[in-house]
Amino acid sequence: MTRLLFFDIDGTLIDDSFELPSSVRPALEKARGLGCRIFINTGRTLCNIDRSLKEKLPIDGYVLGCGTRVIAEGKTLKALEYSHEESMKMVYALREVRIPTVFECDTGIYYDNILSDSFMTPNWRGYTDPRGLTRFVSEDDKDFRAVKFFCYLKGEKMRRLLVDTLKNTGYDYYLIDRGREGYEVVPEGCSKATGIDTVREFYKADLDDCYVFGDSENDLSMLKHVRNSIAMGQSPDNVKKYCRYVTDTPVNDGIAKALQMLGLLSGE
Repeated sequence: MTRLLFFDIDGTLIDDSFELPSSVRPALEKARGLGCRIFINTGRTLCNIDRSLKEKLPIDGYVLGCGTRVIAEGKTLKALEYSHEESMKMVYALREVRIPTVFECDTGIYYDNILSDSFMTPNWRGYTDPRGLTRFVSEDDKDFRAVKFFCYLKGEKMRRLLVDTLKNTGYDYYLIDRGREGYEVVPEGCSKATGIDTVREFYKADLDDCYVFGDSENDLSMLKHVRNSIAMGQSPDNVKKYCRYVTDTPVNDGIAKALQMLGLLSGE
């Protein structure tokens, strides 16, 4: 029996200061030594996976971009991204209705200078600039191929405008409310849950052999999908209520405590 463990990154493996608690690595190494397979399951796209995380943790694969890319044991099992031409069509449509957007691609995090007055841009660039992830939308940059994106939408009218704009362009997307008027926009048919199923099929594992760890609303698809669902201690109530277990916060060794409680560190 192969047990598959899926971990969100932000707020789950790492704390708000982007630090990995010292208890995480030995706990994951022990679980892996007992036959578990370790997967990152995140909304981050390929470009935004911290190399130090890869080096510090025993990782067997990734579910990236909310299920848009799935990798197991070095093999790409699924990869979704729009062509450069399709991506620019989306840019033009969003420009027309003046919805500032940050595009999360596999090659970088892209900003549209036409709408650079957005209040959200400094916040994002404070993260992407020092990590070398910042890119700018250009018709000449063929590496700009949209995967998912992020918008700040003030009020229901603006949210409806985005939904209608996407519908009119012919792209099927759904919105994840990230709070503070921020929305993650993900291709229909892709989620952290579909990514788990892709990995399950690869290993021929049952859902009951899967364990998922998350902390926020963009983890709900996988937390609802799997019976062995674990919420971090700081998770909001509307996340905790869907989980079978609640552990401590990341900084208080929540991952190690959960693995111990579930018997994944003792081969039970």
